[in-house]
Amino acid sequence: MIRINLLPVRAAKKKESMRFQVTVAGLITFFVFAVSMVAYFTVRGEANSLSDQISRGNQEIEELKKKIGELSKIKEQKRIVEEKLKIITDLEAARTGPVKLFKRISGAIPEKAWLQSMKDDGSLVVLKGYAADDEIVADFMRGLQKNRELGSVELEIAQRMMEKETGMELVSFTIRLEKEKERPVQREKK
Repeated sequence: MIRINLLPVRAAKKKESMRFQVTVAGLITFFVFAVSMVAYFTVRGEANSLSDQISRGNQEIEELKKKIGELSKIKEQKRIVEEKLKIITDLEAARTGPVKLFKRISGAIPEKAWLQSMKDDGSLVVLKGYAADDEIVADFMRGLQKNRELGSVELEIAQRMMEKETGMELVSFTIRLEKEKERPVQREKK
């Protein structure tokens, strides 16, 4: 009978199996390590990207805060300018007020009547002057009453007198115009 020694084959198979297992374990370890590195660098890249986005967002917020500050300054300046424009408009209206008053009164004066003085105290206007006769004073008062913006017309004094230089008889008169009080304009609240 022939004897065959199978021990070295078994040992060789065992060694071969061990090498295969070590190789597979090494490949698996390498593969796991490679996948981990890829995942690490991917996550790190996303984190850097998000960090950059956050820093850009913070910069934009700071820029917007500056713009908001500038906008609030502009709004305040606009409010101040609007107040100044309102004051200018009021002053212009007050400046043209006497001109309008003179125009209204001059439109009501008859031919043979003359004004000596006019005093305007806001709600009361006192006119002093001369006329050729009583009828002209009455015509003057009617002309003033036609203009409703002048208010109520009241004759305070009308007396006859002699003019020293010409010797003509004239009527000296004083007329009061009481303006109606203006109602304050109510503004709408925003």
